[in-house]
Amino acid sequence: MKVPCCSVCQTRYNEEERVPLLLQCGHGFCKECLSKMFSASPDTTLPCPRCRHVSLVGNSVQALRKNYAVLALIHSSSNSAPGPAGFDCDSTDDDDAAAAEHDDDEERDNDAADSLSRRRASAASSSGRCGPVIEVGAHQDVKLLRRIGEGRRAGVEMWAAVISGGGTGRCRHPVAVKKVAVTEETSVDWVLGQLENLRRASMWCRNVCTFHGFTRMEGSLCLVMDRCYGSVQSEMQRNEGRLTLEQILRFCS
Repeated sequence: MKVPCCSVCQTRYNEEERVPLLLQCGHGFCKECLSKMFSASPDTTLPCPRCRHVSLVGNSVQALRKNYAVLALIHSSSNSAPGPAGFDCDSTDDDDAAAAEHDDDEERDNDAADSLSRRRASAASSSGRCGPVIEVGAHQDVKLLRRIGEGRRAGVEMWAAVISGGGTGRCRHPVAVKKVAVTEETSVDWVLGQLENLRRASMWCRNVCTFHGFTRMEGSLCLVMDRCYGSVQSEMQRNEGRLTLEQILRFCS
């Protein structure tokens, strides 16, 4: 089983000095690396090594939230393989590793095998450049496959789609697309600003569903996101109004 690693030091996470912590942008790194970077900071802020978003830390990195999704994956790995020989270090993004483990849990707990196979197929089809969040600007080819729903307002449709990147290392990712018709009365600049705010805010809910960005298509704006199978409400209805500990950690972390 792959154990998530900090993308800065390439060292496996643990529950002590290498405990996974989350910055305000949603990216996670180990406490040891964040402590070293924070000690070199001239003030109480810390720029993210990945996106350079500045997080307000305070007096110590101890104030940052732990990534409980990754901690749950560490517990699961420890229980399934007691010896170090059973571990394989995964240096990809920790959000992606945690999401993969949650997919495994969902497959055992309910009938989400379809979701798991689609997500793993997506990861396998991606090129090495693609991380857990797709860079929409580098994937301009969006192909709508079938309509899967409609929005509450007129001109809003949900589609199952495939987004592709160009170049020699061409990649394909199955996604969900919300297609919103843009009328003459719509302020496109205002809408684009709201979408950028949504993209930043959605970093906190990547354990549930990732919003990758948006693109334009034939007079419409297309919001590109992962397809989410079910919801918190549907899971509670399935389990007589209750959520499992794993689901609480996933939906609330």
